[in-house]
Amino acid sequence: MTGRKGREGKKLAREILEYLGVSLLLSAFIFCFLFFTSDSVAEIYLMNRGMVLTQVQAAVLTAWLRSICLAASAAIFLVLFLSLLSGRISYLIRITEAVRALDVKQMEDAVPIEGEDELAELADTIRLVFASKRELEKKEQELRTEREEWIRSLSHDIRTPLTSILSYSELLQNKEGLKKEEMDAYLSLVKGKAEQIRDLTDQLLGQETRKREHVENVRFLMEQMAEEWEELLEETFICRVDLSQCQAEAGSLSIQDLRRIFDNLISNVERYADPAEPVFLQITAKNGVLTLMQKNKIKEEMDGNAADSHKLGLQGIRRMTERHGGDLEIQNQEGSFQIQIQISFSEIPL
Repeated sequence: MTGRKGREGKKLAREILEYLGVSLLLSAFIFCFLFFTSDSVAEIYLMNRGMVLTQVQAAVLTAWLRSICLAASAAIFLVLFLSLLSGRISYLIRITEAVRALDVKQMEDAVPIEGEDELAELADTIRLVFASKRELEKKEQELRTEREEWIRSLSHDIRTPLTSILSYSELLQNKEGLKKEEMDAYLSLVKGKAEQIRDLTDQLLGQETRKREHVENVRFLMEQMAEEWEELLEETFICRVDLSQCQAEAGSLSIQDLRRIFDNLISNVERYADPAEPVFLQITAKNGVLTLMQKNKIKEEMDGNAADSHKLGLQGIRRMTERHGGDLEIQNQEGSFQIQIQISFSEIPL
């Protein structure tokens, strides 16, 4: 590899030496031709006029002719050498101009590649450098965009349990005659939502890594989450829950991500669904695959903020689903909205 590069590194120098040699040979030939021709012409001229020069005069004439021929040959050498070299100099200038264009326009094709010498290698290297720079900038922008979307998604997800805490607090404050069991149940829900907010803020600050947890009975966990889903929506919506196909299997799941998914589903119903029509939630757990299907009618009046929030919620659900190696399918047609989420809960690391 080093030998090949060494041979390639001599190409431009060898080419310049060839130009120099050709120019020197032609200049020397022209010098000899001019000198001997001019000397012969001078000798014939003096002979025809019967003039005889002294030894000193002959030496001066010879030196004078030699100087004129040497100057002419030097001028021809410079013109010829620069003419032969002008192609490579022009190419170097084009590379310089192309580098300026690359810096402004970020166009790798602006640098031409001609020949196989060091200048062509330089042009190819410059193209690779700018292509790498552009790729790095693109990846940095993608990472920046992904980070911003992740922060927006987490911020959106934090608002949902916070709204639940406010709702439960108002319920505890305004509802009279609550039994101790009911109060304990509501306080347990408030505590769970507060812990969820803490976990989400830890993620936002980069202080926590999501982990799967072993679940002995997936059906029991889904019953709890479905009950909470129904409690939060039943005052405004007609809720229908189907757990008939949810089997009592064991597996591993990120309960934190599941809660975020359910919170986003609840948020989408609250912002997006028509309260006059029932909302359906079907949960299936079979052969290590958990399927959540939510369906509702869409209310007619939808402002821009609600639509943006809806998109953020769906993006968050999609990321969490993909993180679990699952799949997300959305159908939005004829005034009806349906979302189906499939998640693997087999005993594999997240």
